[in-house]
Amino acid sequence: MSVLMDGVPSIASEVVGGLLLVVGTATAHRMAGAWKTRAERRIWRPILKNGRPLRLVLTCREGPLPRSTHRASINEVRVLLEFTPTFENIGIEYKITDSLEAPASELSSANLLILGGPAVNDVSRRTFDAIQDTLPVGISLDEVAITVANRRYAPEYGAGGQKVVKDYGLVVRCQNPFDPSHKTAAFVVMGCHGFGTAGSAQLLKNPSLAAQLAAEVDQRDFVAIAEIRVHGYEYDTRIIESFLFPRR
Repeated sequence: MSVLMDGVPSIASEVVGGLLLVVGTATAHRMAGAWKTRAERRIWRPILKNGRPLRLVLTCREGPLPRSTHRASINEVRVLLEFTPTFENIGIEYKITDSLEAPASELSSANLLILGGPAVNDVSRRTFDAIQDTLPVGISLDEVAITVANRRYAPEYGAGGQKVVKDYGLVVRCQNPFDPSHKTAAFVVMGCHGFGTAGSAQLLKNPSLAAQLAAEVDQRDFVAIAEIRVHGYEYDTRIIESFLFPRR
C-alpha cells in the first residue's frame, strides 16, 4: 500500500502538468490568433466592444413572379462567403437580412453591415439619407461615379464598353442611424458596380488593407474611397482617400 501511495504525488504532478500544458497551449493559440487579426479587430472594434449581434443586409430584388423568392447579387454573395472566415476568426456572429424585408426592430437593435449602394439597396439609401448631414465630406452618388469636391472617380471599361476593368467603391463606418440609443454601429460597402462593392470589402477583411485603414482612421468612424482593378473575379484594391466623422 505504501508503494502505491508513494506514486500518487507523481501521478498528480503529471496530471497537473498535462492540464497546465493544455491550458498554456490554448492560451498561446488564442494570443497568436488575436495578434494575426489585430488589424481586422481594430476595424470591427465598435461591434466587438458593444457585443450586439450583426445583421448583414444583402441587396435583394423582386423575383419574376409575386410568389418568387427575392434575388441577391452574386458579387454580394461572394463577399458574404469571403467575410465568413474573418467573422469566425475575430468572434463576430451574424445573420443575413433581406434589404426588401429588413424589420425595423432588427435595424434598430443590431450592428449593420450593408452591402450595395443607395441606388439598389433600400437600407443603404435610408442610411445615407440619415447620415447626410454628418458625413465628413460631400459625396455625390447621383451617377455611376463617386464625386468628392472637385474629384470624380468613375469606372473604366474595356472590350468596347462591355467589361469593367477599373471600378471605385466606398466604405463607411458610422453610428447606426436606426438605433435611438446610439450604441450600435453601421458599415456600408458599395461600389459603382458590383465589382466595386466586392473590391471595397477587402478594406474590412484583408489584413494589409485593414492595417493601412486602421492606421489612417485611428479608431474614428470614417469614409474611405477605394480603387479596384478588376481581373475576372480577382481584385487589386487600394485606398484612395479617407475622411473622419466628427468625434462622438
